Amino acid sequence: MEVIPEAWYRADADDNPASASLRYRPAILVECSVNFRSLRAGLNHSEERNYTAWLPQGDLAVDWDCPAVEKFDPGRLASSPDPSITFVEGSFHKVPQDFDQYESELVDKLVRNKRLKLFFNPVFGIFSSPGEALEDFMPHVGEAALARVEPELMRLRTRFELQLEQVREAQISRGSSSEDLNTEWFISRKLHFFASENRLADMFSNLAGSVFGSKEVRVENESCKADEWELREDLERLEQEAGKALRTVYDEYLASASEYDVFEIGLQPDNIQVVRRMLLWVPGC
Repeated sequence: MEVIPEAWYRADADDNPASASLRYRPAILVECSVNFRSLRAGLNHSEERNYTAWLPQGDLAVDWDCPAVEKFDPGRLASSPDPSITFVEGSFHKVPQDFDQYESELVDKLVRNKRLKLFFNPVFGIFSSPGEALEDFMPHVGEAALARVEPELMRLRTRFELQLEQVREAQISRGSSSEDLNTEWFISRKLHFFASENRLADMFSNLAGSVFGSKEVRVENESCKADEWELREDLERLEQEAGKALRTVYDEYLASASEYDVFEIGLQPDNIQVVRRMLLWVPGC
């Protein structure tokens, strides 16, 4: 016949300074391994768990919703009782058949209620690791979202760099046929193109630049010539188009980088392996 092992939970000296007022009360301790599996999440995760409940008197049912020890510490298990602590009196069941029933009820409860919760991004099919906080998971989603929009960013950058070069060639062609061609003309336009190139580079240097880099272009010199005004308008229009295109990409990035759901993985009876069970004497007032 199976003998139910016993252990005594050491009293916490800080919480219970007056050991003379303490009494041992019987409880059930079940140590088990739970295994969470999900093909969709690609997960096979095991955890060691300890569950306690007060041993019921007479024919009363065990209540696994009321733990005998809130934060169980295996290091506080002892093989013998504290001689200064007495025992409560009562009609407690301690036969193996009763413990079989208690164990079965615990397994049923875990199957019904126990869930491992993961964070999940449905756009990229990314799952968090067990225990990973949301603030640690979302950067991984952001990296995936950035990788998704990077090809479009490169395409846009090439497109607007090409358009800028076309504007430059048009200006050179116009200047070649102008009678007013001089060093000042070249320097002035070179400065305009240099400034516009820098602004476009800032826009495409990082994704946030799609919002902050597309500011309205300000014309500071009010006394510039008519053809110089035309150049500035061309460059301003080009930068505004680039900013608008980038904002569209940025909106797509934000939508995919900020989306997440909670994915729950349950247990099956076969995923719960009881390592040992015992009668646990817990000191209390």
